[in-house]
Amino acid sequence: MQITVKLRDMFSYSIYPIVIFFVLLIVILVFLVISLSKKNKKISSPIIKDQNAIKQKYLRKLEQLTILLQNKQISSRKGYQELSLCIRHFIFELTDIKVQNYSLEEIKQLNMPILYELVKGYYRPEFAQKSEGNIIEEIKKASEVIQKWN
Repeated sequence: MQITVKLRDMFSYSIYPIVIFFVLLIVILVFLVISLSKKNKKISSPIIKDQNAIKQKYLRKLEQLTILLQNKQISSRKGYQELSLCIRHFIFELTDIKVQNYSLEEIKQLNMPILYELVKGYYRPEFAQKSEGNIIEEIKKASEVIQKWN
């Protein structure tokens, strides 16, 4: 009994699976390139903020707060809370640092001594059992900081 082995030529196999593989590979690569280019298009340049408009907005808020306090429409404690929120939101709007969520120690670590000193001045009257302090003077300090901010 004689056994013969018949080998096929190298290119005698069907080329369709190989072609399909390469077509799929090219489609996947094209899809990846398009999706990556779309992601890059979403990145835009930072928005240039109008500092003067932001300053005027918060200076008006401080004026309104002064009027409320002088007319005794809000308490001194509530005034300190509003003052703290006002200066924190001002800093957030200019710098995009969410200082309205920060504790006094976290603000200290930001290396913004002016902000730290302002907020530190609000802490005792804002959280003490009896709210004492000169809130009108603190509002003036906050206004000066807003006006001089660069």
